[in-house]
Amino acid sequence: MRILTIGETTYDISFRDGQPTSACSGGSAYNSAISLGRCGLPVSLISTFGKDHIGDLSYAFLETNGVNCDLIKRFTGQSRVALAFFNSDNNANYSFYAASSDVAPDYPDPQKNDIILLGSSFALRDNGRDQLLEFLSNAKKAGSITIYDPNARQSVIGNPAIIHKILENISLSTIVKGSDEDFRNIFGITNGKNVYSHISEEGNPILVYTKGPDGAELLTPDLHLIVSALKTHVVSTIGAGDNFSAGIVYGLFHQLKGNLILNDLQTNNWEDIMDYASMFASAVCESAENYLPAEMGKTLRNDSI
Repeated sequence: MRILTIGETTYDISFRDGQPTSACSGGSAYNSAISLGRCGLPVSLISTFGKDHIGDLSYAFLETNGVNCDLIKRFTGQSRVALAFFNSDNNANYSFYAASSDVAPDYPDPQKNDIILLGSSFALRDNGRDQLLEFLSNAKKAGSITIYDPNARQSVIGNPAIIHKILENISLSTIVKGSDEDFRNIFGITNGKNVYSHISEEGNPILVYTKGPDGAELLTPDLHLIVSALKTHVVSTIGAGDNFSAGIVYGLFHQLKGNLILNDLQTNNWEDIMDYASMFASAVCESAENYLPAEMGKTLRNDSI
């Protein structure tokens, strides 16, 4: 069983009170991959970034944390940079600076029981769109599990081209995971059951609907599970959603490695998966990093041996 995370790599520089305070490599798929690598899972990142100093830092950090880099494509030029400006509630507003080259990654042949994590703006790029859709279609045929997080930070209502891409991605996914804010920006609604109606129409049977401090919901044709958020001392919200996704992947990996299939999962199995997701997100919010703390990853790795 392989884990493939797909998305952009970004170098994040954080500001508080107008002053830079920290910097690290990030991006939705990157953050998830680091956390899963720290837990000792067989995770690869599919991404692109430059052959510059920032790209070197990003590559080295992946290797140090156990992430397979064979599917990284590097180009001559500058890597993507993001500036995160924190307010008094430790929530961030972002300014993004594009990489100097727009190249598409190379995708492997999907295999049965692969767990694929896809999301953010990377999943909506025009360049490489056909290759991505072909990969997702082949993954569905092969029996892979694809988790799609639209991560819509801005409203796309009134932009039918973007909505069409999101709905295409949903139709080729196995699980859709997103926040109340994401779905408000996509569909203009914030009720989990109503969102589930929308994604069900696209043929997707499973929704994980997150609500920040109000917890999360899991909706399937047979189950509506409500999960409370853990009490958390918030240091930074960067990476919280990415690591909720990583927790879902971690939980799925350990449920399915015992020869279960997705359709076999019962309420108690999903409760365990959602508990891991909440734990991952909470731990990251209590950290200045974008990923699961290394010591916690080591504990989870030892627990699963």
